Amino acid sequence: MYAADTAERELVAELTSEAGRRLSSPELHRIALQLFLDHCAEDEPSATGQMLLRVAMKASPYAGNVEDILAASREITRGRIARELPGLAVWTAATDARQLPLPIVMSCEAYLDKARETARAVTDRYFGVPPIVVIGGGPLGFEHDAETAVLRLPVSDVYEDLPAKVFETWTLFEALGTKHGVLKIDDDTRVLPDMAADIDEARAVFAQADYMGITIASPFHDRCWHHGKCATPVSPFYGKPFVAPWARGALYFLSKGALTALTSHYLRFPGCLAGELYEDKATGDILHGLGVSALDYAIEPVFGFDTDAPEREVATAED
Repeated sequence: MYAADTAERELVAELTSEAGRRLSSPELHRIALQLFLDHCAEDEPSATGQMLLRVAMKASPYAGNVEDILAASREITRGRIARELPGLAVWTAATDARQLPLPIVMSCEAYLDKARETARAVTDRYFGVPPIVVIGGGPLGFEHDAETAVLRLPVSDVYEDLPAKVFETWTLFEALGTKHGVLKIDDDTRVLPDMAADIDEARAVFAQADYMGITIASPFHDRCWHHGKCATPVSPFYGKPFVAPWARGALYFLSKGALTALTSHYLRFPGCLAGELYEDKATGDILHGLGVSALDYAIEPVFGFDTDAPEREVATAED
């Protein structure tokens, strides 16, 4: 829901120019908050207000008022959803009423037709609850009919920027107050025929942990998984260390508590995604640091999902 890196840089450059010197991070924290109070606090929720609060958190993530800033950021996000994305809150409330995680099919413009097909198949197995398909490429928008819903975020849609797209998605739904967490589903997931899922069994499964899925627990994981899929020049080798087991990205569950922990950390320390290519590993690494471990549990058999899809080939800049 957020794409303002350029605006942030321009704001800091303008404030620096006005001051005639380099501003310290505590100064930028105070100035951003004052600008928010002077120009945004009483106005309609806006991307500018959202940016100022994020600047304040980035500049001083350990400030004593950071929880208040996080709360204000959530309020602005909810306000923007109500004003700019009519229908999204109603759509998610229907899932909350079933006491189930909100199903999210993560995709991109290039595979949107496939994602819609997957979402329709998942709906039939997920007790009639239609997933929300999330893509990037902006502008911010939410389109839906009786069968499918597509949320478009103003973030990059290329493979190597998937971590930012996923974390911005979680930030939005955490602010919206998704009561029973989220179920992240890849857009190439298959729904196996001739099976009926049990809603009480599903609820019991999701009650077991805050974070679950089939875990990757070996430091000898494939460090070239992204190679040939990126739209920009990226090293063929993933360069970050193994930290802890993480839930494989094809299908995993995050509880409401895990969402809050994850997004609060991300908003304060967005550098946690610097150089990151694998959104699932980033999720596991951050949650591990926050004391939330991945439960190794195959969710697939609960719903008759098959997540072992053939690997996709080289991406283009539009993927």
